[in-house]
Order: sequence, then structure tokens, then C-alpha cells
Amino acid sequence: MNVEPLPASAVEVLTHALRRRILSGDFQPGEFLRDVKMCEEHSTSRHTFRTAAQVLVTQGLLRQIPNRGFVVPEFGPDDIVDITRVRGAIEGEAIRLIVLTGIIPSQALEAVDVMHRSTLSSDRSLLVAADRDFHRAIIASSGSPRLKRTYSDLEGEIELLLAQRQDFYSTAEEMAEEHERLINSLRSRHYDTARDAFQEHWEDLQIKLLDQR
Repeated sequence: MNVEPLPASAVEVLTHALRRRILSGDFQPGEFLRDVKMCEEHSTSRHTFRTAAQVLVTQGLLRQIPNRGFVVPEFGPDDIVDITRVRGAIEGEAIRLIVLTGIIPSQALEAVDVMHRSTLSSDRSLLVAADRDFHRAIIASSGSPRLKRTYSDLEGEIELLLAQRQDFYSTAEEMAEEHERLINSLRSRHYDTARDAFQEHWEDLQIKLLDQR
């Protein structure tokens, strides 16, 4: 028996729309999303907007300032170092498990294909999503529910940080080639080789993010 999917609620629709706008760079770091303006632009109620904004707070894409409203996070040097360091620690354990099984997650390969087909002039959120899907697949293939849960708590901040700092890649192809090197390191079935490749990726990312400030 076919079951029709339930229609998305107004909050879900608005949450998705705001998330896409944030990751596409429609709002500047430190910019407040004003209730009245957001309600007018999305033809919604203040209650729906605030509920959607609260969801995005839990995802790390917005912060709530008491008596001021919701603001797009602005990452300082300490934030960049902390986010990339924690990401590396989580992913490092996932790499160990992938090397043991020898199974390359298909979602990671698909994400690299998206990077190859994209350009930096296209929708920025598409490339950010591809980067997210690549690393999400690496974590998921570890088979550890605790690693996945821990990474999920950090994922929104990682996406936003990458969205705000996309310019460190010269081309989308450069981004694709860098992630292909990570895939090849996993195919080696040698943990030190894979660990060193990912370690270089994390450290290079951190340096580029800090240099752009």
C-alpha cells in the first residue's frame, strides 16, 4: 500500500527557506533577521518565523540574543580553530573504521561528482551541501551512532563557516580534486596514509579560514 507523504508544515517550509538563504550568503555574518522583514518577505506570521528561527538556533545557523532577536553567527579565530579541531578529531576515528572495512561510501563519491559539475558562480549552498554530504558520509560509514550524533551537533556550524569562507577555493574543480585525494587515501587501506591526507586537509582548511579574516 502506497502511503502519501505528509505535507510539510509552515514551520518546516520556512526553516528550509531560511536555511538555504543563510547558506547561500543572503545574510552577512552578524546580521540580524528582523521579525517584520522576514514575515513580509516570506508571507508568514511572527510565531512561525520565531519557531523556525529557534530550529536554526539548534542547528548552529542562528544565534538568539536576548531582547535583540536572531543573528547570523560571526566566527572569530578561536571559533575557527575549535570547530576545525573538533571536526578533525571526530572524523579521524571514522577514517580508522573505514580503512578497516575498505568500503568507500557511495554518498562521498556522489558529493565529489556534484563538485565536478558545479562552479563557484553557481548557487553557493550547492557546493557547501556537497562538502557537507562528503564528510557526513565519511562519519556515517563508520557505523558508530555516537560519532554520527556528535558530528550532527557540529554540522550546522561547519556548513555556515564554509559558506562564509567559500572563496578560499579558486575553482569548484579544485575543491573536487582535493576531496578526490581524500577518497584515494582511503582506497589505500593504509591508516597512516589516510590519516595524514585528512590531517593535511583539516590543517590547510584551518589556515585558509584564518587567513581570510
